[in-house]
Amino acid sequence: MRAAALLASCALAGAAAAQDPASPMRPAALGDEAIPLPMPIPRVRELPVAIAGVAGDPPWSPQRLQGVKADARVAALVDRLDSRDFAQRESAGKELLEPSIPDEQVWLQLVERGDRLSAESHARLVEVARLRIVDAPRGALGIQMAPRFGETDGVTVTGLIPNMPARKVLRGGDRIVELDGQRIRVSNELSAVVQAHRPGDRIRVVVMRGERDELGRVKGGPDGKPLETRVELEIEVGAREDLERFGDGGMDSPVVDTGRLRLAEAMRQRFPGPVRTLRAERVPGEALDVDGHPEIVRLRELLSDPDALGANAMAVFRSRLANLRAVARMPGLSDAERQWFEAVANRYLELVPEPMRPEGGPG
Repeated sequence: MRAAALLASCALAGAAAAQDPASPMRPAALGDEAIPLPMPIPRVRELPVAIAGVAGDPPWSPQRLQGVKADARVAALVDRLDSRDFAQRESAGKELLEPSIPDEQVWLQLVERGDRLSAESHARLVEVARLRIVDAPRGALGIQMAPRFGETDGVTVTGLIPNMPARKVLRGGDRIVELDGQRIRVSNELSAVVQAHRPGDRIRVVVMRGERDELGRVKGGPDGKPLETRVELEIEVGAREDLERFGDGGMDSPVVDTGRLRLAEAMRQRFPGPVRTLRAERVPGEALDVDGHPEIVRLRELLSDPDALGANAMAVFRSRLANLRAVARMPGLSDAERQWFEAVANRYLELVPEPMRPEGGPG
């Protein structure tokens, strides 16, 4: 199971999150100096606006957590993330992913205790939070849809899938023009808005519904176009899992995929882990050993689990390689320090499978 595999790897990743950019750390393993494992990652701002399918303030913001009180059971599970028993740490991570635990409880633990956790327990809790973002249930209405020929103003309902919520509210031929106040022009926009919701949410829908005569035929206007009436409705969002059971499952919205990845990265940067250091001496002329760098460890974990590689894998690899190269070009580094960071970037590029390798060679 992907969640278990990724959680199990947290002990190796340690504090792979970014440190405070106000005082970027430097590498060692180049003499008798400390080796900081985390690499500096540019901090992103809090995102108060919609993030490509993830709407509103970040879930860890004070506005979203206002009035939320810590659950003793969740706090106990977070304590177990630092247990001496590996099995206890593993099981606590899995229990924190259970749907019975609200996301808000995980965010609250990160906000209130994140800076006091050990490196491993922090990494495990951040991974739980990441999985709750990227693997969150997606919403579905249960419609078959198509644009009208030559038009990009709404999506026409061509069919209603049994046992799904849209069947109770919508009609065949309805033209959906608005969802939750957002104008809908094409099916991709509709999918992004609906999948950003969770099952059980209520969504406001505006449709243009054709007027029909006594025989059920849609009436035509003087201009030859159908006569339509604006109808405002509310639908309880169903689950993508049910859509796959009862009808055509369709595709996950790439807009929502991208939004969730961005939100997960913002979360990692918002809750950086404690910096771990190692001390080592390097024999002159000895090749640099960079395989313990968190980005290298993380890359190996992803490559070991093909299911963890999504359609955006190449973009993720390109972004992380660009970050590594940017660190290697930071002003003020000594020659030895720059050599270390360049070796990390080159090793990262070397490990990426050639079909997914970003353009550009080492350096």
